[in-house]
Amino acid sequence: MRKWILTWILPTLLYIIPYLYIIFLLGTFSLACNDMTPEQMAVNVNCSSPERHTRSYDYMEGGDVRIRKLFCGTQWYLWIDKRGNVKGTQDPNNSYSVLEIRTVTVGIVAIRGVQSNYFLAMNKSGKLYGKKLCNEDCNFKELIQENKYNTYASAKWTNNGKEMFVALNNKGSPIKGKKSKIENKSSHFLPMQMS
Repeated sequence: MRKWILTWILPTLLYIIPYLYIIFLLGTFSLACNDMTPEQMAVNVNCSSPERHTRSYDYMEGGDVRIRKLFCGTQWYLWIDKRGNVKGTQDPNNSYSVLEIRTVTVGIVAIRGVQSNYFLAMNKSGKLYGKKLCNEDCNFKELIQENKYNTYASAKWTNNGKEMFVALNNKGSPIKGKKSKIENKSSHFLPMQMS
C-alpha cells in the first residue's frame, strides 16, 4: 500500500509545481506594480520603469509617423501657425495645416505642425494651444469612429471624468475641451493624405 501512495503523490506534485510557479510569478508582478495608479499601469507596459513614457520625448524615437491634414466635420482644416495659435482654415493649400501625427504608444499620438514646428497641446481647462516641446499635454487618444472620422481626446486631462476633445466650431475657432462632445461633428476629423 505504501508503494501505491508514493507513486500516486509523485505525478500529482509534478503536475501542480508549474501552476505554483505561475502563481508565484503573478504575485511578484502584482507587487512590482502595486504603487502605480491605473492610468500609469495602462500607459506603461513595462511596469519596472513607471517614468519611461513621460521621459522619452526626445522626439519620440521609433513611433509611426504620418503626414496628414486634419479636415474637421465643420469644413475646416486644423492648423497651427508660427506663433503656436491653433485655428481652422478653409484653404486646402495652407502650409500650416500640414501636420505630423506620431504614435507615442498604442492609441496615443502627438500632433506637430510641420511648418510651425509647434505641437498641438491641451491644458487642464481644455484650451488648445501650440507648444514647442512635447510633453504629456501633447498626448491625444486617437479613436476611429463608425463614420470613418477620427476623434482626438486629451490623454491627460478630463472634465469631471468626461473626455475633452480637439474640436473646431462652424467659424473655425477651437472649442474648449470642456464643451466638446464625441458625437458632435466639431470633434470629428478626417485625416487626409498629402498628395
